[in-house]
Amino acid sequence: MPRPRRSRASGGRCRSDDDLSLSPGHVRTFRGRLLRWFAAHGRDLPWRRTDDPYRILVSEIMLQQTQVERVRPKYEAWIAKWPSFEALAAASLDEVCAEWRPLGYNIRPVRLHSIARETVARYGGRLPDEPEALLGMKGIGRYTAGAVLSFAFRKDAAILDTNVLRVLHRVFVGPGLPDGAAGFRQPRVDHAARRRLWALSERLVPRGRAFAFNSALMDFGALVCTARKPLCLVCPMRDFCKTSPLARRGDARRGAGARPKAGAPAVTRPRAKPGAPRRRAGRQGGVTSVLEAAPEVGGRASAPRAAAPGRRSRAST
Repeated sequence: MPRPRRSRASGGRCRSDDDLSLSPGHVRTFRGRLLRWFAAHGRDLPWRRTDDPYRILVSEIMLQQTQVERVRPKYEAWIAKWPSFEALAAASLDEVCAEWRPLGYNIRPVRLHSIARETVARYGGRLPDEPEALLGMKGIGRYTAGAVLSFAFRKDAAILDTNVLRVLHRVFVGPGLPDGAAGFRQPRVDHAARRRLWALSERLVPRGRAFAFNSALMDFGALVCTARKPLCLVCPMRDFCKTSPLARRGDARRGAGARPKAGAPAVTRPRAKPGAPRRRAGRQGGVTSVLEAAPEVGGRASAPRAAAPGRRSRAST
């Protein structure tokens, strides 16, 4: 029998190739909880109010390595000045770069300008809606292609940026290697692990709902499953997440919604005595104690609506 291969993504532990195999019930549970969370807590962003491929592409390239709140005013000014591929292609590169400069990472306007000119010259000003054509354009990688296909063309395409990778790795794989931040573990993945996470992201996309599902994944990573201080106490995945200190370990190993084996002891929490003061837990495994006071609705802790969006990094490969 072959030995399981050792992967960096597992923090030095051996993991076999079928680590990310999921039951249909597990997939349904994750999708349902994530979409319900998004319906209540998703961000209202200007590029989510359109299906114009040009505007979607501008937003995705602006959001590479740049915070959402810095992008919002620049995006609106950019669209007002150059509302289409034709308008951008007709502008000089110097003018485009000057308009972009406050955002930094200044190769991005060069790429965007190049894409606009190619779109006009080769496709009559209409961005192609096939992945092969998009990936053939310089400056568009696998993530950006998936984002454009799902957000602009409503196709069932997967995405895997830094936020999404972190969410999927934590929930379905487990902690990665320590990053030295607040005692919590950040995933560091090799190419093989990244391929498995891409395959997982593709499997999780619900048919016909890629726009909402991919938006939910990104917002969930920015607002709840954050890099340094994840809000595990209000996370809807906390009972089966393979990284959460609050997970029921039997469920985390078998998958969400799985029934315990016959004869297995039930996992219960001791009831507090009437009148006993509520215990505050302090910092444990990256969970902040202030969340202990989070309001509960219907027996479940509810996620806060207002949270500062973290840095959103776009992986273009």
